[in-house]
Amino acid sequence: MDPEPLVKLRPYFQESFRHPAGLLAWIVRRQGGKSYSLGITGLDWMMEAICTVIFASAALRLGTENILKEAEVWRKVTEELRRLSAAGGFKLTSDADDDNGELLDVDAIADLFEHQKLETKIWHSNSTYSRSMVVAPNPNTAVGWTGHVVLDEVGRMPDFRDLFEAMEPIVSSSQNYRVRMATTPPPDDAHYSYELLAPPPELEGQFKVNPRGNYYTSRAGILVHRVDAWDAHAAGIPLYDLKTRQPLTPEEHRANSVDKQAWDRNYGCAFIKGGTSALSTTAIYHAQAAGMSEGTGIHITDLLEAAV
Repeated sequence: MDPEPLVKLRPYFQESFRHPAGLLAWIVRRQGGKSYSLGITGLDWMMEAICTVIFASAALRLGTENILKEAEVWRKVTEELRRLSAAGGFKLTSDADDDNGELLDVDAIADLFEHQKLETKIWHSNSTYSRSMVVAPNPNTAVGWTGHVVLDEVGRMPDFRDLFEAMEPIVSSSQNYRVRMATTPPPDDAHYSYELLAPPPELEGQFKVNPRGNYYTSRAGILVHRVDAWDAHAAGIPLYDLKTRQPLTPEEHRANSVDKQAWDRNYGCAFIKGGTSALSTTAIYHAQAAGMSEGTGIHITDLLEAAV
């Protein structure tokens, strides 16, 4: 009989947990367990070999409320990492530890998080360790990152295009480095994550329900592991009614939602055209490409004079 695993990931994260791809994106329904699974992935890399893991979180660019929420997640993740590392024969230390080696409260961790001083170490010996650092998704500092990279909620990162440009050479510079990105689809199709991670048009609406999720290659050529509300429901992860708190099917939950488009994006993982911009970057790019050799110039003043 196989031994019990140290951690029980949800079926869809079990599917892609140790995927060999150097660059892999997770498109997962809201509250699908992304941050926890990203933390476990980073721990696995740290236990695998001496390395550095950079966690870049959108919360550090989105304000105090988001930082506090993220700090709560990271406190739980750190507790779990300590348990798992001890079970694996490793020692874990963190800047979030107090003098007795216990974790600080959430407010104290949020302060470390906000000031980018949250660092965790997995000790391989008394003198060697792997470390993880939580940083803001800043393109100017990303050029200096070295190691594995984990990007949480890329669809909410304001400067994601510049960040990706600065970060991509990292995974190309060494066969050992890996990048994991996780998000739900962005609210605006002008956001670079839309252009980078949206599925090809022929796949839209064609995904089959699968408790382990579905893979596709995005329009930009990036491998994506996709998990929507139906996949999560099939994996035993329900949604709950806001009033009765009873479990609902995805269809029932959507029927009760006030904003159906927001539901389709956050739970249905739909990349929805439109947003706050008059024209999306993707639409402009395709229009330019299509008309590059077929454009026609018209001098509208001459036409008006001729009409008169």
